[in-house]
Amino acid sequence: MSVGFKGRALAWSVPFLAEIGALLRSVVLAWATGPEELGRAMVLVLVLRLTEMISDIGVERLLMTSHDGDDPRFMSALQGAALLRGLAMAAMLLALAVPMALLLPDGAGLGEYMALAVIPLMRAFLNLDYRLAERNFRYLPLALVEGGSVLVMLVSLPLIGHLVPDHRAMLVALIFQSAAQVVLSHLIAHRRWTMHFDAVILNRAFKFGTPLVVNAFLMFLTFQADRLIVAGWFGWAEVGIYGVALQLASLPAQITGRAAGSLLAPRLRVALLNGTLRPVVNSAVQVHMALAATFALGFAVLAPIAIALVYGAQFRPSFPLALALGVAAAFRILRTPHSQLAVASGRTGDPARANFWRALALLPAIGLAATGEPLLTVAMAAMVGEMLATLRAHVLLQLSFKPISEEAVL
Repeated sequence: MSVGFKGRALAWSVPFLAEIGALLRSVVLAWATGPEELGRAMVLVLVLRLTEMISDIGVERLLMTSHDGDDPRFMSALQGAALLRGLAMAAMLLALAVPMALLLPDGAGLGEYMALAVIPLMRAFLNLDYRLAERNFRYLPLALVEGGSVLVMLVSLPLIGHLVPDHRAMLVALIFQSAAQVVLSHLIAHRRWTMHFDAVILNRAFKFGTPLVVNAFLMFLTFQADRLIVAGWFGWAEVGIYGVALQLASLPAQITGRAAGSLLAPRLRVALLNGTLRPVVNSAVQVHMALAATFALGFAVLAPIAIALVYGAQFRPSFPLALALGVAAAFRILRTPHSQLAVASGRTGDPARANFWRALALLPAIGLAATGEPLLTVAMAAMVGEMLATLRAHVLLQLSFKPISEEAVL
């Protein structure tokens, strides 16, 4: 099934708005609080992202790729799985609160870390009907839920920044966005939210998602752990500077990945069943190669100027730092079709096998930071790790072209 221009525009607009919303959130907080408080706020987000990623068994992706995804009882069981995930995330955040407060005593307080648990508890009650529409190439519900929640957060952000002019503003903004997302998912749904616990489907989701959890943990290390290294050895102002540059560098990769999940994943599911996989994948790889090359060059040249203008001169990264982060993000963009094909073809362990090489780059990064090397060396280690991960993903991509049955697609 082909997707029209309107559908493609909606599918791209949702991740674009989500990432721009996160960027604008950091801009407002940067001006309201300064580099050090923004650094503390970014570590709060890191802790939340850690629990999100290591608990992500791919409920939405299973709904997207399963042959029985339209079955109401199947979706109800997946909503039961999502509820269990939300409870598990909340428990993990509460367990992490004390060690994080002790590890970084001049960062966020114990109460702020504990309050993060409210967010997954709310998201546990999302109505997944809008993701079912996405499976069937209808993207307006996705835009209303995901995009609408970002707009609610952005509208409330000036007031939040005024009333809470420190790192706690990030926590309040995240709670506002999550609450709006849940409410909107129920308002636009055609199916009433129901959930039940089905041992067979839970086991199926667990088998599908376990490799994704491993990969998600590795992705946390690749996307986020650099900032923890900077927080441990360089200080909060450097966390703000590095975090802003990294967030901006990661923006196109995040947008591309989420858009591919909406546009490419359904196409791959169909191509796997009708034998047209190779041309679909080849076309996607070529498109992402062009995107990656364009971004790497543009980011290195424009990012230092743009960051100084938007965030303030104290946040401006050096050109070498911008170049290293831009090239690293370009390799991440290049891996997007590889990851989507791996999930669609049932090879959910392949992304983890590739990202393992990116995670290994943290070892030299820690060593360089601990021995007093400059911030640039951390970014260069990330760049090399992304390159190795992309090379590994390309090798694994070839295995996905083997014939596959409908049952393997789930």
